[in-house]
Amino acid sequence: MWSFFSVTRVRQLSVFWSAFILVGLFVSAWVRVWPSVGIAGLFLTGVGYALNQRSIAQWARRRELLSFLLVYAVHVATGFMHSGLSNLMLRQDLVLQLPFILLPLSFLLLPDWQTWQVRRFWLSLLGMCLVAAAAATCNYVLHSKEIEQLYLQSKVMPTEPDHIRFSLLISIAIIAGAVLACEKGLARWQRTAVLVAIVLLFLFQHLLAVRSGIVTMYAAGLLGLLWLGWYRQKWKAALGAALGALALGIGCLLLFPTLQNKVTNTRTDAAQMESVQAANNYSMTARVYSYQAAWTIIQKYPLLGVSKVQLADKMAQEYSYRFPEIEPSRYVLPHNQFIYNLAAYGVLGLLVFMLGYYYSLGVALRQRNILLSLIYLILTISFVVEYTLESNIGVIVGLLFMLMAASSPLTPKRGSNQRPLAS
Repeated sequence: MWSFFSVTRVRQLSVFWSAFILVGLFVSAWVRVWPSVGIAGLFLTGVGYALNQRSIAQWARRRELLSFLLVYAVHVATGFMHSGLSNLMLRQDLVLQLPFILLPLSFLLLPDWQTWQVRRFWLSLLGMCLVAAAAATCNYVLHSKEIEQLYLQSKVMPTEPDHIRFSLLISIAIIAGAVLACEKGLARWQRTAVLVAIVLLFLFQHLLAVRSGIVTMYAAGLLGLLWLGWYRQKWKAALGAALGALALGIGCLLLFPTLQNKVTNTRTDAAQMESVQAANNYSMTARVYSYQAAWTIIQKYPLLGVSKVQLADKMAQEYSYRFPEIEPSRYVLPHNQFIYNLAAYGVLGLLVFMLGYYYSLGVALRQRNILLSLIYLILTISFVVEYTLESNIGVIVGLLFMLMAASSPLTPKRGSNQRPLAS
């Protein structure tokens, strides 16, 4: 049986299960357990390989990978501090956050992929984003008037996955494609195809007009161009790409009604922030008042928070007391991962989360891993406007691509020390 877990076969299985997870991000609305099945398959493959080899393949990277387990530890500690396993919400949260255990352990146990396999992973992400974007665009063309009206009501066109997570996937796909296009290894036709895909996704990101998606794309793109010019000494290419992106962005603003309506809605929304009642109809205003309600909770429970299990109830109490003009159906949790964590887990919990989640960023900066650094930037910007890691798709998006970027061919090779398993 153990001969099944050879290096070659395990790499093939790893590619398969990773692609399975990727597909699951786009079909989870119809098959909810799809991504979880992929994660379980990847983990069991890693366990089988480790037992067969009697070694831990990525032992040299143990600190970088195992640091993510601290994020799960925060959920466990605060959950049991305020309730127990009899609480359904706690059980659901512990299952939801399981990727923070299973994915890092999988990458710890699995061997390095070959360069072409990692490249294929990123190309697959580009391809699936293109297919999903094409489907959303076709739906928009068929229902343009209705969808354009949605943008004036703080809503956007329907997508799979949801527009927030999809916009993040597009930003990550564009950046990954751009980094791959700058490296050797792609055939000429592949590089051309990647550049065309990047331009199409760049245009769709403006058509989708999700504020956080556009900001993450431009922020990561700007830093990436600075890296291309300063570190790679390709200033002409960086300047040409910057001017091209600027021209396309201006063209999108002039031609895309969805983007124009989103700008109009944003201006109207910003003008309403002094009115508490406007939180019933405008998303940005609603978020501002959610921050104020959360800040009151933080002041009452600064050290350990109230736990994720009790956060919604505590927020509802603050809303009803401080902002009675806001309808209960419009109560929202703080759309900011850092404020969310501070209210739910307190200062101690936030510090542990920051250590666990951002430890790999320090490694990426030391190793000049530009892809991992840019993905961290994209996700951190999303944290400022969303509680990204509190949904199943958000957890996977916030973890899988960082782990993959850390083991990409663009990352300098680490030591290959392995530690034998205890006998």
